[in-house]
Amino acid sequence: MAKARNGGLTAALLLALTALTAGAALAQETPSQFDKANAEARRHTEAQQQLRNRAHQNRLDENNARVTCQGAGSAAAQGACNSNVDIGMRNRGLDLHNDAIDERNNHNQILQGLGVHRVP
Repeated sequence: MAKARNGGLTAALLLALTALTAGAALAQETPSQFDKANAEARRHTEAQQQLRNRAHQNRLDENNARVTCQGAGSAAAQGACNSNVDIGMRNRGLDLHNDAIDERNNHNQILQGLGVHRVP
């Protein structure tokens, strides 16, 4: 009885492995798709780097603006200056966030168009 169960288990495992390897073979890209997907990955990486650079520049600009506000004179003038910096930086942060979302969506659409997009 145990031998029959082990034989059935082995057959089931072999069947599962065969199905998995067949599915993996169907999911492979063509060389053309592979090249295009790599080019898209390079473009996307460069776009992400530009977004990181913009975020860094935003932080530098905010720090410089805050230093400028310290020399604004009265406490009320400094407060008003800091409020203006807050509004400006919030807007720039939202723009950056929206651009990052647009880039991610664009990247996914390009990969889907190439037929190589994989859902995590």
